[in-house]
Amino acid sequence: MKKYLAAAALVLPALSQAAPVVTQPGALMTLGTSPSPQTGLSVLYNPAAAEAVLNKDDNFRWGYLGSSGISVELGDADNFADDVNQLMDDMDLDNVSSSDADRVINDYNNNLRHKLGDAGYMKIDVQFVAPLAPLLMRSDLLGGVMSIDLVGGVTAKISILDDDLVFNEPSDSYETNTAAYIKSVQYTTLGLGYSRELDNLVTDKLNEHVAGRLLAGVRLNMYSLSLSKQVIGLLNIDEDDDLADVITDDYDNNQVTSTDIGMDLGLIWEADNYHLGFTWRNINEPEFDFGALGQDCSNAPSNTSESNCFTALYFAGQERLALQETHVMTSQATADAALNSADKRWRLATSYDLQPVRDPVGDEYQWLTASAAYVSSRAIGVRVGISQNQVGSELTMVNAGFSLFGNVNLDLRYSLDTIEVDGESTPRTFGLNLGFESSF
Repeated sequence: MKKYLAAAALVLPALSQAAPVVTQPGALMTLGTSPSPQTGLSVLYNPAAAEAVLNKDDNFRWGYLGSSGISVELGDADNFADDVNQLMDDMDLDNVSSSDADRVINDYNNNLRHKLGDAGYMKIDVQFVAPLAPLLMRSDLLGGVMSIDLVGGVTAKISILDDDLVFNEPSDSYETNTAAYIKSVQYTTLGLGYSRELDNLVTDKLNEHVAGRLLAGVRLNMYSLSLSKQVIGLLNIDEDDDLADVITDDYDNNQVTSTDIGMDLGLIWEADNYHLGFTWRNINEPEFDFGALGQDCSNAPSNTSESNCFTALYFAGQERLALQETHVMTSQATADAALNSADKRWRLATSYDLQPVRDPVGDEYQWLTASAAYVSSRAIGVRVGISQNQVGSELTMVNAGFSLFGNVNLDLRYSLDTIEVDGESTPRTFGLNLGFESSF
């Protein structure tokens, strides 16, 4: 079983190399989703931002080498690995006495089981923005700015389905249905957006009282998602099995790829020293299916896969998981505001998601963010921020980044919430982004 846990910890990064944007890319990791002229990536969240981040005298703006990043999140379980290793050592002992078995089982029930089932998990998110993306193009014919982008990534999460631990005296061995539950999504998103300044009687009347302009935008997203989930019993793996192959085989067999279209709408009121924004994402709520679990177990490709199939049926019978599942990209509205200097070099911004949504692996998010930034296209620009998930994990993150000559962006984040690992305090979340794009 110790072999299993070690391999499971390795397989998630392996999946990540296949590369959704759960973690905001590029400078948005620090700036948040409030549109900023500092980065063209703002169009990924508010489609009206294309007109705001492209100077009136410019016809094009693009990302040079795109952006890539990684984020890791750990469950709220102190010294989780140490406790698991101790349990594994105890369960590997031969000639176990009844008193030793009672000690191991009591320690599991009173300590480790809670960590396993309630708080123990690891989540990895890898994302990228393709080179040149987003590409912004001003069109005199259309009277606005077109944008096109391509983003992709993978999110994978491993958690534990806990079950009773018993000792079988005749076989001198422990028995449990406790299993690892792995959910993952690989995806690409091709986005096409259009933004323009609105000029009508309403805006004319509004400008009689306050100077500014109203920007509107629409964005169509073509999503391609490959969703997979699998249940792997901790005692289902034989010593002679190559665990990486077992996980990979079940992953491939349970994966389903589907494509759907989502629509976003955005508004921005932009003045010299401030802006107000509103975004409504995925208003049509596209849907994507996971691969089904517990199907035709007797014809599974291997004995291990057959055992895992029946283990999934066991937990489904306890209503701990759904054998068939559909991920819905629930619509979400976000309000944002910013104050800036006249040249837009200094900027304070905040944004707030008005509803919670779930990502493909089932975690709930509703972000509140705030940031401060100084932008420079000649030397070093700096930015700092804070973001908090209002639901789900309720983690609070500190974010910081810098730009070099307006083109190279490096951003880091870590959570104020910590756990203990080997006796040392470690942030529950940490991540980084590196990107290259043209400055404004």
